Amino acid sequence: MEEPPGKPLSFEEKEKNHSGSCSVDVSAVWWEIAGVKEPCIITACEYAVSLWKLLDTGQWEKMYSWHFAEVPVLQIVPVPDVCNLVCVALGNLEIREIRALLCSSDGGCEKQVLLRTGNIHAVLGLTQRRLVSSSRTLCDQQVEVMTFAEGGSEEKQFLMPPEETVLTFAEVQGTQEALLGTTIMNNIVIWNLKTGQLLKKMHIGDSYQASVCHKAYSEMGLLFVVLSHPCAKEREPSGSPVFQLIAINPKTALSVGVMLYCLPQGQAGRQVCDCWAVSVIFERHLCSYRNQMFFCHLDEWKHETLYIDQDKEC
Repeated sequence: MEEPPGKPLSFEEKEKNHSGSCSVDVSAVWWEIAGVKEPCIITACEYAVSLWKLLDTGQWEKMYSWHFAEVPVLQIVPVPDVCNLVCVALGNLEIREIRALLCSSDGGCEKQVLLRTGNIHAVLGLTQRRLVSSSRTLCDQQVEVMTFAEGGSEEKQFLMPPEETVLTFAEVQGTQEALLGTTIMNNIVIWNLKTGQLLKKMHIGDSYQASVCHKAYSEMGLLFVVLSHPCAKEREPSGSPVFQLIAINPKTALSVGVMLYCLPQGQAGRQVCDCWAVSVIFERHLCSYRNQMFFCHLDEWKHETLYIDQDKEC
């Protein structure tokens, strides 16, 4: 795959972590406070997760905190379409537990619910109140989708597992019931969430090892995938690579690099991605950088399309 040109991200904002422990992750959630659903911020340190509400003064007020005595927090896992609930992944070097964080019905106290344990490699919150995770035992790999019912119960479904270990997931925006994953061998796999069928496996090149997929979009029969490369080194003159936007034809498995997004020189840290911005956690500060990612139409690829809907031919 051809390497795309680099494009720098512009600095937006810097917030200091006053907790005294290492910052781990940050995310945005909807939370009902005093009968009003509001957008809030979730922050995670090693042994605590906090929910923050924006006040009219422009200051942030801590509303709730969940504490963990034994296993540290690795990742916040927000679940779209779900209010008053967020999931977290706990572990040391690898995920060992997934817990749901919520409050009592009267909002008086914080609660934790253990959802899954084991040797978990990847987890992601999906639309329609779902949570997908992959885990491996000595014998095989399991890819499980859990659906949160309105009454608080969970329903489980298993997807067809690939032979390789799945490292990350991304829901394909623009195509219903499509889930994408990246594997330890730098392959991308695609599932039909409705049937559980594993549709396709595609190699995305070896320019960077252990690529992590953050977002996936479907447009005109093509897949546009936002990757990050944790093992990438800073290079001149573009700086430290944060995200790479690639385009893939799912039918032919051909891929091409569209754009490489880089932090300014000398900046490094853990990246947290949303659709339009990247937050980098380092030295107990949260720095935000912004750049509008664009789509390009590669007309020569549009004649072959991989259909993911159950009613279409694959």
